[in-house]
Amino acid sequence: MTDIDIADEMLAALRNWVDAEVIPHASEFELPDEYPTDMAFQMADFGLFGATIPSEFGGLELDNMTYARVIEELSRGWMSLAGIINSHLICAKLISKFGSDEQKLKWLPSMATGELRGCFSLSEPDSGSDAGALRCRAERDGGEWVINGTKMWVTNGEKAGVVALLARVPDGEEENSGGITCFIVEKTPGSEGSEGISISRKIDKLGYRGLETVEMSYVDHRLNHDQLLGGDEGIGNGLRWALSALELGRINVAARGVGVAQASYDAALSYAKEREAFGRPISQHQAIAFKLAEMATKLEAARLLTYEA
Repeated sequence: MTDIDIADEMLAALRNWVDAEVIPHASEFELPDEYPTDMAFQMADFGLFGATIPSEFGGLELDNMTYARVIEELSRGWMSLAGIINSHLICAKLISKFGSDEQKLKWLPSMATGELRGCFSLSEPDSGSDAGALRCRAERDGGEWVINGTKMWVTNGEKAGVVALLARVPDGEEENSGGITCFIVEKTPGSEGSEGISISRKIDKLGYRGLETVEMSYVDHRLNHDQLLGGDEGIGNGLRWALSALELGRINVAARGVGVAQASYDAALSYAKEREAFGRPISQHQAIAFKLAEMATKLEAARLLTYEA
């Protein structure tokens, strides 16, 4: 477990940064849907891109409780910041938990520093919650794999240098020789894509802006066999491994909700103390006080449920 004193010290530093640098400027990026490059660099300096990566590869190796507190604090300032590291850490979790020793050494150290950004690519236009229906295919061609298909709602897909890609390997003659499989795709960060990979469109959103969500297309993109996660053992295990790694993402999403709720409560309480009616602040009127008390109770219950998870 993460030492509680170290965790508290880290959270205090993060809270000061959120108050000083994030909250005053978040709208400058959210409204025009502009990526917060400087904020991302500061998160890298804090070590947040390696938040859950094992310390042997340069990560902080935070426990889930501390990680949830980090995400809660980021989301209190601006929820999109939590999204920048979420899919990155899901990708890292897949590599650290299921990758070969060589794969861990190849990618995790640079992912821990944020020098190499990762993303997670499971969903497709006709395969969202029904992940088992995905159609993206990976076919073996000698010592390589050829990828064809379209992936949807890929957060950080443009900025990422590695993609944890789920694709279907056709069944072969041997038993358990096919099925949904995870590959680690290397690409050049940016909107231009790489050979056989294109950012086919950027998906506009009503909220959760400032970080890109894109559609990615693969046309005869070739991977080396060593980019098959876990080696031959990984064939057919991709979906099970992905759902396991997504447990970290679910904690991230729950903690985001708590952080956004905390920001909402803080704003409501501040306004209730400033706004006056009938000669006194509305926070002193029983009807408003009861509402604030109920908000605080539900907020704390949500926080404790998230920590329990």
